[in-house]
Amino acid sequence: MNIEEGTQMSQEENNKSLMRRWYDEMWQPCNFDLIPELAGPHYTRHDMMGTRTVTGEEYRDSLKMFGATWTIRDFNYFLMSEGNFITSIGSWVVENFDGQGAEAQWDWVQSFRVEDGRLVETWLPAMGGTDTQWAASDIPAQNILVRG
Repeated sequence: MNIEEGTQMSQEENNKSLMRRWYDEMWQPCNFDLIPELAGPHYTRHDMMGTRTVTGEEYRDSLKMFGATWTIRDFNYFLMSEGNFITSIGSWVVENFDGQGAEAQWDWVQSFRVEDGRLVETWLPAMGGTDTQWAASDIPAQNILVRG
């Protein structure tokens, strides 16, 4: 287990730490090269495109193909963890979403399963788009992390 301020972190705190890296170090700066370190070796995604299992490298490469020009701002999320599962509620705006300057606000509730300190499975059945924008106040206020 990780050690923080002289005490052992719980599994739930370790999972939250992993997710903070996923969002703060990988998603917000669009640093997709971190994905193989944080997810895998096999990462099963149940999302709007169906269910598929990819390696961390394959997921990284897919995001690099269409996310190379993105900038993410107005980034807010809240984490809840139980055992080896963690759920996030969040919202962000993706600038240059289409490579031609368009913006899209993404709002989500997403769950993950963690094994050996890495994300191995996720459930993201849908994301709200520009017609269903959430405000930061719509995300639970406890432990909210606001990112610029």
